[in-house]
Amino acid sequence: MTKDVMEVISSVLTDINVIIASIAVILYLNFVIYVVRYRKKPAKNKKRKIAVQKKAEKSDDSAEDSE
Repeated sequence: MTKDVMEVISSVLTDINVIIASIAVILYLNFVIYVVRYRKKPAKNKKRKIAVQKKAEKSDDSAEDSE
C-alpha cells in the first residue's frame, strides 16, 4: 500500500501541469505581496526650495541697498 501511494505522489509531482501551475501560483503570490508592500517615495517639493531661495536673494538685495 505504501508503495502505491508513493507511486501516485511521485507521478502527480512530476506531472508538467502541476509543475507549471505551482510556478504560476508562486509568481502570482510574489507579485501580490510586492504590490501590497509597495510604498511610493515621497515627492520632493522643489517649489518650496525655489521660493526660499528667492526670499534669500531679495533679502540680500535689500541688505546691499542699505549699505
